[in-house]
Amino acid sequence: MKANLSLVYICIVALMLSGCTTVQSQRLDSMSDESVCEMLGPKWSSSPKDQRLLKKELERRGVICDHGRIITHMRHRYRPASVNATTPRLAQTSAWEKQRDLNAIRLKKVSGVYKIPVQINDAVIVSLIIDSGAADMMLSPKVANILLRSGTLTEQDFLPGQVYRLADGSRKKHMRARLQSVTLGKRTFKNVTFSIAESDDSPMLLGQSLLERLGKYTIDYHNGMLLFE
Repeated sequence: MKANLSLVYICIVALMLSGCTTVQSQRLDSMSDESVCEMLGPKWSSSPKDQRLLKKELERRGVICDHGRIITHMRHRYRPASVNATTPRLAQTSAWEKQRDLNAIRLKKVSGVYKIPVQINDAVIVSLIIDSGAADMMLSPKVANILLRSGTLTEQDFLPGQVYRLADGSRKKHMRARLQSVTLGKRTFKNVTFSIAESDDSPMLLGQSLLERLGKYTIDYHNGMLLFE
C-alpha cells in the first residue's frame, strides 16, 4: 500500500513539474509576438515539442523569428493562399493563382525563417531571408567579394553609403552598390540596389529594393512557396 502511495505521489509531482515548463496553446493566445519569439531564443531551454508549438504559433501569426529576435511581421504584406482541407496540398490554389500565370518559388524553412534562392549577376546563387521591413537587399562581404572577383561587380557599381535603422533601434552606416541583375524564378530584375552587411555572420536579406518590384505577391505557407506575377 505504501509503495502504491509513493508511486502516486511521484506521478503527481512529475505532472506538476511538467505543467510548469510546458508551453500551453491557450496561454500563447494571450502572449505578444515578441514574447513568443523570445521563447525560441537562447535564453529559454524549450523542449522540442514546445519549440514546434511555438514555431507553429509564429507561422500562424505571420511572424518571422530568428534566435529569439523578430526579423519581420508578414501579416500585413503576405496573404496565405486559401486552403481546402479535403484537397491534396499540391492541388491547393487560390483564385488569384488560377487566374494568372504566376511564378512559384519553393522556400526553405530554417529555424523558423523562410529563405529563398536568388541568382545574382548570373554569377552566384544565394539564399536570402524574406524581410519586408528591410529597405534594401543585404548581402554578406563574402558574396560581395565573389561578385568582385567574377568581374560582375565593379567600382562603378558602388553608391554612397547609407545609414540604416536596425531591428534593435540602433543606426549603422553600410556600403551600398547596384547589382546588374537579380533573377527570381522566371523574372530578372535589373539595377537592384543592395547593402553590404558588417560581417559574414549577418543574415542576408531580400528587402524592399526588390520586393516592391514584384508587384502583387504572397506566401503560401502550406506549400512553402513564394507566389508573384
